[in-house]
Amino acid sequence: MPSEVAQRTITAIALAVPAAAAVVAGPPYLTVFVGIVAAVMSWEWVRVTGARKFGAAGAAMAALLVGAVAAAAFGRYAWAYGIVAAAIPLVYAAARFHAREHALPIAAGAAYIGVPALSLLWLYARPEIGRELVIWIVCVVIACDIGAFFVGRTLKGPKLAPRISPGKTWSGAVGGVAAAMAVGLALGLALGLARPLVLAAAALAFAVISEFGDLFESGVKRAFKVKDASGILPGHGGMMDRLDGIVAALTGAAVLIWSAGGDPRPWL
Repeated sequence: MPSEVAQRTITAIALAVPAAAAVVAGPPYLTVFVGIVAAVMSWEWVRVTGARKFGAAGAAMAALLVGAVAAAAFGRYAWAYGIVAAAIPLVYAAARFHAREHALPIAAGAAYIGVPALSLLWLYARPEIGRELVIWIVCVVIACDIGAFFVGRTLKGPKLAPRISPGKTWSGAVGGVAAAMAVGLALGLALGLARPLVLAAAALAFAVISEFGDLFESGVKRAFKVKDASGILPGHGGMMDRLDGIVAALTGAAVLIWSAGGDPRPWL
């Protein structure tokens, strides 16, 4: 049996290869990849939030989110976000037939999964630098995860949020942010994205956002007494477990850039 670190590494590479290929290739490959991930996460969310079977709610969520991704692929973002918004009451209604007591949290998954999926595609579509921007954000979050894992295991120390995620420590959180800033600065300069101060500040912000995303997903699992979203990614758990920080960072980046006019180039 491989060690925990070896297993995590093998799984991470197996996921990173198609993900990187999709990001580099862009649409339609990226669109298909995002749609598949959204469908898988829909299944995991329904599983985590208490439904004993995928059922009509899970099928409706997956189908509607794939439809939203397809709309975004044609640049119809108003339609895409409208589909995500409509999915919430529709999934809620479907969930009441087979998981009545969990209908509301199941329906919330449409927003939790749909908004980040559309955020990724919207960021990718930013003129001239969209692909580089997505690559940079994802790499910053991955660096944060790796730094937090190894620094936390090495230094240990006080727990970050013991009631939510007992394994996380303050040392790991700080180590993750430091790793994210180092990678963000180096990669950003290599990609020609921005000035050093802007890169460092942005990496710090997205690292912190990603750690809150990680804690949020851990809190959801703890509330429903579930250890992992699924077992499809050995060493990591499920797609939700692997992407919790990334979905938070992508959403945060999209909101920030949209609120500033939709074009990040003046900052860079």
